[in-house]
Amino acid sequence: MNQPQAQTQLRHGRVTSPSSRGAVAIEQGLLGAWQVNEMEGGKNFPALTAGPFPAPYGSDSDSVTPPADGFILSGGKTDARDCVNFTATEMSQKLGRPFTWPLLNVEPGQTFKVEWNYTAPHTTRGYRWLITKDGWDPQQRITRAQLEAKPFAEDFYTQVPYYSYPNELKAKVNHEVKLPAGKKGHHVIVLMWIVANTGNAFYQAFDVDFK
Repeated sequence: MNQPQAQTQLRHGRVTSPSSRGAVAIEQGLLGAWQVNEMEGGKNFPALTAGPFPAPYGSDSDSVTPPADGFILSGGKTDARDCVNFTATEMSQKLGRPFTWPLLNVEPGQTFKVEWNYTAPHTTRGYRWLITKDGWDPQQRITRAQLEAKPFAEDFYTQVPYYSYPNELKAKVNHEVKLPAGKKGHHVIVLMWIVANTGNAFYQAFDVDFK
């Protein structure tokens, strides 16, 4: 039986610059671009449960269940996309050769710019950025305990209710954030594109090296 056509079409969106873990997985032949475009999971992360999006955006669609620990970077996906959650050891085993996640060189407090490619733009509430704690363990998969308790940045549209502003709540192709000060060495950044009119966000992750 043929795969449904929708499975192989590019849908939703992903970061195309700089290189995310999803982009690395594509380069390694582990994922197709369409799979990286669909790393969607509950938008209330780091909360654990589904339900209303927090005030003052409670009129947005309720969140579905956010990703479980260990599956955060794939938006909760446990299929082939699970590879973006892999530690370097797991990736080495998967590929049958030594592997380490490539690091993006950054400086504390710098502006970090990303470029998105959207193949199905959604009504957008905004973007949330999280980062690993100092002393996190790269030999373990990313869990809530590995991340700072609060996002280091959020960029939300303030118009409510979302359905009254369909032409204003646009997904941003070019997006930037100021990275935290005081970080050193290897960290993982989690970027969420949060949709207003569904229960999901789209998850992208980056390995960075603070110089």
